[in-house]
Amino acid sequence: MDEVAATLALRHTRGLGPRTARRLLVAYGTAAKAAAAWQEWPARGLTSAAVAQAFGARSWQQGAEAEARAAERLQAHILPWSHPGYPRLLRQIPDPPMLLYGRGRLELLAGPCVAVVGARQSSRYGLEMATTLARDLARAGVCVVSGLAVGIDRAAHEGALSEVGGSCAVLGTGIDLIYPAAHQDVWCRLAESGVVVTEFPPGTRPEGRNFPFRNRIISGLSLGVVVVEAALKSGSLVTASLAAAQGREVFAVPGPATVPTFHGSHQLLRDGAILVQNGADVLQALAGVLRHYAPTAPAPPKPLPPDPAPIPEVRPPEPVFPDEDSSCVWRLLDLREPRHVDAITQTLGWDAGRVSAALLLLEMAGLVRQHPGMYYTATSA
Repeated sequence: MDEVAATLALRHTRGLGPRTARRLLVAYGTAAKAAAAWQEWPARGLTSAAVAQAFGARSWQQGAEAEARAAERLQAHILPWSHPGYPRLLRQIPDPPMLLYGRGRLELLAGPCVAVVGARQSSRYGLEMATTLARDLARAGVCVVSGLAVGIDRAAHEGALSEVGGSCAVLGTGIDLIYPAAHQDVWCRLAESGVVVTEFPPGTRPEGRNFPFRNRIISGLSLGVVVVEAALKSGSLVTASLAAAQGREVFAVPGPATVPTFHGSHQLLRDGAILVQNGADVLQALAGVLRHYAPTAPAPPKPLPPDPAPIPEVRPPEPVFPDEDSSCVWRLLDLREPRHVDAITQTLGWDAGRVSAALLLLEMAGLVRQHPGMYYTATSA
């Protein structure tokens, strides 16, 4: 039994949910090895005897084979839990999906991801904040994750898609369905230059019970969840709660006190969420973990032996930069004399979030050094 077939067999076994499946996958390393050893599951305390017997009796066969045929017709990417391309952070949650269906650039999920979520019935201010936040995060190389819903989700996808980090939509349907149908344009852009994923089998309709399961994937993929605009008792607060339980950072954007669709956001802030006003706030809060994803800047070429006569000190050759913004900022910095971030912003005519995102990327790559008071110098490596 190959890995995908074994994963589908586990998925369709009665009484075997994501938490039990994770125990099996951690214990054996792959679904195929777990399936081959089904008789020993109860003795190892991994499942009940009833679950092992259900697997041995092949209770899964009809459902697993039907899903396998549907997946083959669809020709979508399939990532079982043990696949090297399965997102590392998602693998670590207590109830990871046994497999993911995907379309688009699945490699984006190997980099840093941050979720941006919020209300369907959103304000103009919320939509503008979602677009700007997502753009700033993606410009800094972060993949923006959301749920393809109306309102804040769509704004987040649109803000991020044209930037280097891209965007990921997590669906509450099968990979072959677009919901809502009016978002076909964004879905197609995501499938081409971003990424679309779901744990649900092909043909799964958009039923309400699916979306809490989808939300745990949104938070599970992400280093943190930014709630842009949310009412009390909203799905976005569920995602934020899941993020906190998974050990992720929770961020919230403040809004007008009299607008009900921000009351949930304000509740998160009262409960300890990090207040954010732009993408730079999120990047700064996550700087410690983002450094683990930083591209390694190549060492500059070895200099030629110096001439016998003294020569003036020159700036070393320019390294390879993470993106064009980083290149522009680095060229404004001196190797010795620190320059304030406000001076850089004024010289370039950019907004502060864009400059801060570029500086953070440069700092993660070891190309700038930050000094007290938001002053920066360039480094040569």
